[in-house]
Amino acid sequence: ELRQLELLAVRYRRGRSSSQRTGPDRAPVPVRTHESPMMIAKLAFVPLVLAGSAEIQSNNLRNGASFENLKASWGKALDVGGFKTNLNCKYDYNANKDGLKEVSLSGDLIEAGSSDDVAVGYEVTRNVPANQNNIKLTASTHGTTVFGEYADSQLREVGARREVDIGDQKLNVEPSWRVQAKEARIKLMSAVGGGKDRVSAEVNYANGDVDVAEIGYQRELEEGRRVKATLTPRTQNLEVEYKDDKFEQGASWTATANVPLDNANNILDAAKVTVSRAWNW
Repeated sequence: ELRQLELLAVRYRRGRSSSQRTGPDRAPVPVRTHESPMMIAKLAFVPLVLAGSAEIQSNNLRNGASFENLKASWGKALDVGGFKTNLNCKYDYNANKDGLKEVSLSGDLIEAGSSDDVAVGYEVTRNVPANQNNIKLTASTHGTTVFGEYADSQLREVGARREVDIGDQKLNVEPSWRVQAKEARIKLMSAVGGGKDRVSAEVNYANGDVDVAEIGYQRELEEGRRVKATLTPRTQNLEVEYKDDKFEQGASWTATANVPLDNANNILDAAKVTVSRAWNW
């Protein structure tokens, strides 16, 4: 199916190029009329995707390498009657193979002229498969950003972000309150080791219980190569990710290993290893 899509895209681009030529050298491009409506819909989507980025993901390599998922995104800055906004579209084969997964508009409602002014921003997102609308509003001033998130007209989360100094270290702090879950959440992130290392944590608090949702560590091995480890205590899963931007020019390769820690005697056999390739056009 993906090969068909590629061939259709080639014929589509040739057809557009041919329609723009004039003179005796112009040659008609044959069009196959028996393509299914589903493939034609995908073809109409191709020019949109080709303006941004894409990522192909494999399945678990331990079970034999094969195609698992295709993701793509496309963004463009728009100016409608003096109102500037950013359009972003996302495609996810597994989430909605016949169309877009997500469409969003984002920008500034009020631009700040200085750090003393208040800047107000927005992001409106349409999740196509879930048929859901999400709205996020932010207000920033003096280095602090407060935000509120709505899902289908219901307030979902409110919070704030700020970078604070603790000794010689800078710490990004993001406390928030998840309204529907009635749960407090705090996210922490700090750069250490001269900026080459990053540590992060996410902690939830509800009904008097503290839940460490996630602990992360990232190290830049060299420019264009990094390794990241994320531990999820609740599910006893360790994810190790290696990303290489130098392996192939114009593309990024990522190898990810998910290792369940709940059974120490079966760690290697239960590990899941996947590979992805991402590129821009």
